[in-house]
Amino acid sequence: MGGIPPTEKLFIGGDFNGHIGSISGGYDDVHGGCGFGDRNGGGVALLDFAKAFGLVVANSSFPKKEEHLVTFRSSVAKTQIDFLLLRKDDKGLCKDCKVIPSENLTTQHKVLVIDLEIKMRKRKRVVDDRPRIKWGSLTMTGALVMGEKLTPMGAWESSGEATNIWDRMTNCIREVAREVLGVSTGSRGRHRGDWWWNGEVQEKVEAKKVAYAKLVDRKDDEEKRTNRELYKMARKEAKLAVTAAKIAAFELKIRKGEGLILEKEEHKFKYLILKTLFNSERRS
Repeated sequence: MGGIPPTEKLFIGGDFNGHIGSISGGYDDVHGGCGFGDRNGGGVALLDFAKAFGLVVANSSFPKKEEHLVTFRSSVAKTQIDFLLLRKDDKGLCKDCKVIPSENLTTQHKVLVIDLEIKMRKRKRVVDDRPRIKWGSLTMTGALVMGEKLTPMGAWESSGEATNIWDRMTNCIREVAREVLGVSTGSRGRHRGDWWWNGEVQEKVEAKKVAYAKLVDRKDDEEKRTNRELYKMARKEAKLAVTAAKIAAFELKIRKGEGLILEKEEHKFKYLILKTLFNSERRS
């Protein structure tokens, strides 16, 4: 127990062969007061253990019918000896804990379940401004050029350990890619994801923002009607500018890629490796 970091979620469950009793009886911080039966020595030991390590007994924290508390039932006895424990700080995660009387875990033990609500926080992607290889400009022609430069460097040699082969190949590819594709400056613009963005789009978008600000700022009905028409016109012009910029950017990409075909399977293999490396660089 001492070796488990306090930041880790901890849940302990099992047959402890002890009775914690129906009331807390001096263990208010561990026992929820909703147990079953009478306490015995085994139950005291379990409660002491929970108290020492900051745990609570989950299936003593919710008022239930007898059939939802009894974990062991035989022809001569019915007891509560199976328990689920969790940290006190995580008690709020537990929404319910009960026995399912219609299901048997073994011949005489009933299934004890716990309902937890654990919210997964999205980890923010750390964006740095370090210079990166311009993998986005990689074309089939570029792959061919890189392949010609990589062959004399021994990038495709397959002798030795697999790890060493991969390290040698990726290092050679990065070195040649910096030369052929270039390296970014490391700075990120406001519209870093919109590769089609240009000055005209920027101007139209700013005009739309100004028109919208005037629209929401005026309270006079007549001025609002006028400003609404001006905003609609500015919004339409901004959309047309964005569409024109995208079309122009796509046409430029198509012109750059015309007639570029890999003629050999070897070149296709090298191209796939370059793409794989590009994807791994983007994820890092």
